[in-house]
Amino acid sequence: MTEPFRENFRRDLFRHFVYQPQAGALKKLSICFLVEGIWAMAVYRFGRALLTRGGAAMIFWPVFRIWELLVRLATGIHLDVEARIAPGFYVGHHGAIFVGRGSVIGPDCNIGQMAYVGAAVAAADAAPQIGARVYLGHGCKVIGSVKVGDRAALAPGAVVLEDVPAGTTVIGNPARVVSKLGSDDLVYLGERDPLPTGVEAARLAS
Repeated sequence: MTEPFRENFRRDLFRHFVYQPQAGALKKLSICFLVEGIWAMAVYRFGRALLTRGGAAMIFWPVFRIWELLVRLATGIHLDVEARIAPGFYVGHHGAIFVGRGSVIGPDCNIGQMAYVGAAVAAADAAPQIGARVYLGHGCKVIGSVKVGDRAALAPGAVVLEDVPAGTTVIGNPARVVSKLGSDDLVYLGERDPLPTGVEAARLAS
């Protein structure tokens, strides 16, 4: 099935723009230029559009490969073109993010810095299958032929080696279920106010 660049990338952009609903065209353009995760998603979506369309479109494959290499070097983000990432993928930070060949990620997921999603050893080995609206925390690892259910939350540093039930939160190495709250408050789709982060979160906690 052909994966359309424009529709899928627009949904990725929505995940960033939803935090600033009043932003005009110039503000949105500046976000696109400043956020490395958006660069990585643009080149990934372009590659998937070429790969799934095939035929004459493959004349642009060398352009994709050069663009992908430049973005990878600039951002440290590697989203393998043979991974299947559904629309609405939020990459909010740069740095050591890896989604390997064969991995499947559902719609409206988040991924943090230094996260790894891929096969255990070789690229040909079975890769993870991740459901919808899953939160992949900073430094988490999802390795091998595991399945992560919809709306699950993987805490920072969690190492997932076994299946994760839907709607749960896992933590630790190896990861274990510690909550049934899931990712609803962590993956923001505009339903209510987003959770405070950074300086604002520190102020409220003090």
